[in-house]
Amino acid sequence: MEFNRELIMALAHGDKQAYEQIKTLPSVTRVSIGLEVDKVRQEKAIVPMSNGFSIYEEQKKSSYTNAEDIGKILAANIQVEKEREAEKERVRQEQLEKEVKYKVSRARAGLPY
Repeated sequence: MEFNRELIMALAHGDKQAYEQIKTLPSVTRVSIGLEVDKVRQEKAIVPMSNGFSIYEEQKKSSYTNAEDIGKILAANIQVEKEREAEKERVRQEQLEKEVKYKVSRARAGLPY
């Protein structure tokens, strides 16, 4: 579907008059126009001057605003990961010890292992 390039460019720049022009169009057409606007914004790296036109949900802001809190959370995650790795290593060592004991006992008995 082809749209007026001037209208698309105006919408891409956040022109409220252009938004008023398309407000009465069917939603399917507005979505198509919105996709074209988004494509133009990406191609030409346009940042709209106002938030008058948006068919997309606004991105949610992160609830983490304090860098210190983020650091604490990351440190806790790293600690948990270290504990998991230590537990895996302990279990692996125990399994190796069992295998070695088993093979030694079979070798002492003269059996193949």
